[in-house]
Amino acid sequence: MATPHRRVLNVRRLRISVLLFVFVLVAGGTIVQRYSAASWKQPLRVTLYPINAAGSVAVFEYIRGLTLTDFVAVAEFLENEAQFYGLATQQPVVIALGPEIESRPPSRPGPRANKLAVIYWSLRLRYWVYQNLSTFGLGFAHTRIFVLYHEASRNQPLAHSFGLQKGMIGVVHAFAIPEQTAQNNIVITHELLHTVGATDKYHGDGYPIFPEGFADPEREPLYPQDTAEIMAGRIPLSVDSAEIPESLEYCVIGPRTATEINW
Repeated sequence: MATPHRRVLNVRRLRISVLLFVFVLVAGGTIVQRYSAASWKQPLRVTLYPINAAGSVAVFEYIRGLTLTDFVAVAEFLENEAQFYGLATQQPVVIALGPEIESRPPSRPGPRANKLAVIYWSLRLRYWVYQNLSTFGLGFAHTRIFVLYHEASRNQPLAHSFGLQKGMIGVVHAFAIPEQTAQNNIVITHELLHTVGATDKYHGDGYPIFPEGFADPEREPLYPQDTAEIMAGRIPLSVDSAEIPESLEYCVIGPRTATEINW
């Protein structure tokens, strides 16, 4: 007859086995998804999941009023850019608005975190997604972006948004006010492109890297630029100043980014 101590050990071993099985399942599905996404033979499924990061009534009401119309600019931007690069798929993405998620994803480690901490966080994040979405890691290419909505504040900057190619997961921090919708869509698009292989094209201070971070690096004179490269996120106005674009209408996908996402 098993002692209480052995029963505890058996339960722990079972939990570890289940976790390992989940991670192997998710990892295998992730590889399939990444190859499927890179081919662009069919539209990439993108589901946006709102989260009430503030836990407030105001944000709850904002989320309740969200519709696909609020994100149509993302699909239109990618369709226009895909057409510019001659992508065979006329509709590169299909966007859906998922249900509100009640829990929040695990916080990302700081810039000084070691590799083990980052790996552990990455596993926790993917497990969190799996807990909230039972189909995570299965099927064809599918990017899932969790949009954490905050109350508007001039004094408190938003946390850093991110997109991961491994797992095709994005986490976006956004303001829950209609006036911010256009710029929220810029961030959503930026992180979406990260999930399919695009890299950032700006320096540590946020200034775009030349030439890949400039929408028109051959422009004469070079400054001011009229548009932003989407993975740089800012419009260079002079050698040391740049501004955030108002909407995706002032953004483009540059050649380097197009190559990275296999366009």
